Amino acid sequence: MKWRWVLGGVLALGLLGASAVFVRALRHSEAYFHYPKPRAVKPADFAEARDVTLRTPDGLALRGWYVPSRNRAAVVMAHGLSQTRADLLPEARILKDAGYGVLLFDLRAHGESEGQTSTWGDQERKDVAAALEFVRAQPDVDPERVGALGFSIGSAAVAEVAAKDPGVRAVVLLSPFNTLWLAAAYDFRRFGFVSQSGALVPFWRRGIAIDEVRTIDAVERIRPRPLFIVMGTEESGQPLADELFAKVREYARTWRIQGAGHGNFVATEPEEYPRRLRAFLDEALLKQETEAPATP
Repeated sequence: MKWRWVLGGVLALGLLGASAVFVRALRHSEAYFHYPKPRAVKPADFAEARDVTLRTPDGLALRGWYVPSRNRAAVVMAHGLSQTRADLLPEARILKDAGYGVLLFDLRAHGESEGQTSTWGDQERKDVAAALEFVRAQPDVDPERVGALGFSIGSAAVAEVAAKDPGVRAVVLLSPFNTLWLAAAYDFRRFGFVSQSGALVPFWRRGIAIDEVRTIDAVERIRPRPLFIVMGTEESGQPLADELFAKVREYARTWRIQGAGHGNFVATEPEEYPRRLRAFLDEALLKQETEAPATP
């Protein structure tokens, strides 16, 4: 009888501990969906950018800025979680100064755009699709010279859309995650199933398709189109970065920036990062224009 009592106590303590771990992970993960929504302020050097409104396939209005192209090529840019279009201004400046058309916009539930919640790249696929449709319709853009750049959750949406849309001629993924499931659960792996399942509850309750957003699979469907992946050596999940980089080694351009964290790569590599980004897109989107015709 004594051993049954002791065993029961141990099991009760175990369940209590597991419940505490589960709830703590759930609460921490839930916080990801509650973030400030600042308004992006247009800087003086983007005075020529037009204020635009995009309409997603599910009826949301997304606010953005569009800088017309001077070289017939353009790039759509999708930011990360809890950011706005302004967070990609460093990349936008590089391309604007090189003559590219640039579309910066607030993803759903961010900045001035409509929407109730971020879905970490799931429903944002519709946002990227709407952005591409807008850019291709601009009179200053050759629809055959359109690329897309995404950061973090924006990279997930960009990769998924580009995998199905061959009209995306060049893809830049900044700080991508391998799968949405891993992005949601990786930092909660210490206690295995208990903590990871707790972390996934906020995603499940919002109906987010965590099994569908898989950048590590999408990159295979982007090939042989030009692909450039950039990450920092100080980002979490370096083993996952190893896996992604190994998978694309034969066909993509990659760069792991020493000392860089999650984004803000211009600050870490103020000269080399702009050079590499522009060189990649020039080769991918302007090469046909600069190549001399073959001699008959």
